Amino acid sequence: MKYYVIICFLVVSLHANTQEQQSETDLVIASVENYFYGYIERDENKLNKAFDLEHGTMKIPVLENQELTGYSNAYFKEIIPKWGNRATLSKAALENCKLTILSMHIESNKMATVKMKMQVGTTTYIDILSLQKINAHWKITNKMFIEL
Repeated sequence: MKYYVIICFLVVSLHANTQEQQSETDLVIASVENYFYGYIERDENKLNKAFDLEHGTMKIPVLENQELTGYSNAYFKEIIPKWGNRATLSKAALENCKLTILSMHIESNKMATVKMKMQVGTTTYIDILSLQKINAHWKITNKMFIEL
């Protein structure tokens, strides 16, 4: 009987842990989707939900004479208004937009990394995002990307 109680406790604990992890996974995905849909729909409200506007940064390639010489930091609080005010994508371009999450890892329900592929019209990006839980919300705190 003692072993039965221990086994039942472990099963319930594992189930609760799995449900909690699934919930955190869904929340991280929601943040990534707010970024993607905010970007393609030019919706600043969705973008604001996805990013850490206070301290978050993105690595921007620095080119000299068309040669990559390094990366500079740009703050999301400066980038998001630019993304939100870009020209609206055509219906055809929107139909060619696609988000694929290539990998995701959540650590201790406090930080996460996401590697994603984002098709925007005829351009494809690979992004690596760092997310952290800030005031109980998953926020993108760091982003680096390449254009394929």
